[in-house]
Amino acid sequence: MELTVYLKRWVALSLLALSGACSFTITHPEQASEWPGATAPGQILFVSNQDGDREIYLAGPDGQAPEQLTNNERDDYEASWSPDGRHILFTSNRDGGNSEVYYMRADGSRQRNLSRWRGYDGQPSWSPDGQSIVFVSDRKGPLQLFSLAIDGTNPQQLTFDNEAGHDSPAWSPDGQLLAYRKLNIRAKGDLWLLDMRAMHHTQLTDNPKHEDGKPAWSPDSTSLLYHSRRQREYNIYRYDLVTGNERQLTDLPASDSNPVWSGDGSQISFLSTRGPYGRTQLFVMKEDGSDPRSITDGQSQVGDPVWLDDDGHMLLVQWQGNQSANVCSLDLATGELIPLAPAQGFQSEPKPAPFASRHTAQAMNSRFSTRYSGE
Repeated sequence: MELTVYLKRWVALSLLALSGACSFTITHPEQASEWPGATAPGQILFVSNQDGDREIYLAGPDGQAPEQLTNNERDDYEASWSPDGRHILFTSNRDGGNSEVYYMRADGSRQRNLSRWRGYDGQPSWSPDGQSIVFVSDRKGPLQLFSLAIDGTNPQQLTFDNEAGHDSPAWSPDGQLLAYRKLNIRAKGDLWLLDMRAMHHTQLTDNPKHEDGKPAWSPDSTSLLYHSRRQREYNIYRYDLVTGNERQLTDLPASDSNPVWSGDGSQISFLSTRGPYGRTQLFVMKEDGSDPRSITDGQSQVGDPVWLDDDGHMLLVQWQGNQSANVCSLDLATGELIPLAPAQGFQSEPKPAPFASRHTAQAMNSRFSTRYSGE
């Protein structure tokens, strides 16, 4: 499938910017003097239902007990860091049982409702400059994409097709494009791009009888990963915006899904059922799809992988049967999984602070090893 003339023009212009580092002026709804600073490197958000409903917790590399940031009798989830690590977006159904988008400081203070709608609002995503968000809402019928300034002002509807809805918004790292999934009446989805300046929509995939989803941007904003169920099982695909070419990266009699780029773009992690026992396991391959290798051993199911650095450290969730699930640190070289905190209920959705580093990842592994070895 070839890029449209419009998208080729965008690529030609954006490549000029890619030759240098992107920079943003980050603004905040509060004065800097009101907030002492960003969250410390290495701190990790995660969701747990240990108190009976889903709440948001903050854990650090020092081995201390996680701090609970939200506390109510409803569900809080889909938490994500602002690009500067000072604030957190999340979804909550604390007001009347309907899901809405909330905002808080990184210490859990000043929690407030941003989206304010009596129906469904969710899947919030920060713009790379931290000045606005995109989220999914049913306020105009089928699910549509909307944007808001981070102070809750300037609401804009971004999609308008009412066939079946839209979801899975994903900003390109340079902030110029938004990838999303457009659903059809068969509840299948194709991937589209929205130019956030020109408000121009471009279709990337065209598989109305199949499912395309989980778009993930390359660090340089020129490629998209996603999974697609065009055969019996899901496989990983890559779309190159520069050439307009789509490549299938995996092709085995197993389900391969949820691709995630490493920070330097050289590796791709994904989930697969190709391992022993048919349980979902973590695999890593090179960015061209070569050299896929199993990282976890198949003894238990894993999910929610996220890269900590470019030196082989990740976070993921490991299930303990049907009893509990732990957020764990992972060393790709050894395959060792170390729990972030004792398993109490089901933990999920780990999100490292934006300033995670090799030093932080190593400190986490060292301290957690000491903590759980009883030394």
